Amino acid sequence: MERKVLIEDLTEQAFAPYGKVVDLPAAGPSKTGEGWDCWSYIQMLDVSEPIGFGLVVTRRREFTVTAMERHVSREELLLTFDREIVQPVAACLDIDDPDERPDPSTVKCFRIKPGQAIVIHRGVWHSPAYPASDDARYLFGIEKKKDKFGDEMINPWVDFAGGVTVRFE
Repeated sequence: MERKVLIEDLTEQAFAPYGKVVDLPAAGPSKTGEGWDCWSYIQMLDVSEPIGFGLVVTRRREFTVTAMERHVSREELLLTFDREIVQPVAACLDIDDPDERPDPSTVKCFRIKPGQAIVIHRGVWHSPAYPASDDARYLFGIEKKKDKFGDEMINPWVDFAGGVTVRFE
């Protein structure tokens, strides 16, 4: 079975169920100087351990996803560098259920532009990001600790129930 999802622009309201948006605020900067403006603390990452950073090169491929991962004990920061990326996410229905599977009926896909970032809430299902067009690079940051239900370095990918494929456009 296949489910189709439209790619949405990233807005605070649309992304709120899945996390937080990091973008230039509409309000003026909190500090300024000659040749620079600064908006302090426009978003927070809730951590208790050191944050590890990683880089991903995401290459052009078909806009389909069949499996996702989640981190029930940690938030995850994701920041694109040079090109637009598309981030598929799905709702966490029970953060305390170690056997939960991502629900394809809750999948949304968000376009993240260079200069924007997201903080994915604990438990939110997500796949690796896709390039919107050309190959792209993005950075992720996450607390360097094991997750409540195991270590994501082993095999974090969980297939959608029923073998569903989600196609986005």
